[in-house]
Amino acid sequence: MREDIAPIFSKDFLDVKIAQEMEGFDELIGSLREGRAGFPWLAILRPDGSVLIDSIDPEKGRNIGSPQAEWEVEYWNVMMRASVSRNSEEEIEYMAKTWAEDRPG
Repeated sequence: MREDIAPIFSKDFLDVKIAQEMEGFDELIGSLREGRAGFPWLAILRPDGSVLIDSIDPEKGRNIGSPQAEWEVEYWNVMMRASVSRNSEEEIEYMAKTWAEDRPG
């Protein structure tokens, strides 16, 4: 995560990376993803561990992964707006802008 985004993101989220090599990976991911495909896959969890929203855009049926395309960045914003309580709309827009800046060529 970019250094300028980390403090904004951490207002509302704890960024946890789970690698396939980790013990218990299959059980954990299987319980969260319920057959959804694609990596990287993002999920925002409720305090009880259930999935509030994930990176599969329900309209497109595709995983945004690490957002690059415009539609992926737009769905990133949907995910943020559905789950933030401390981030402002300006901060959500700033995070989206950084995905666009990092987009290849």
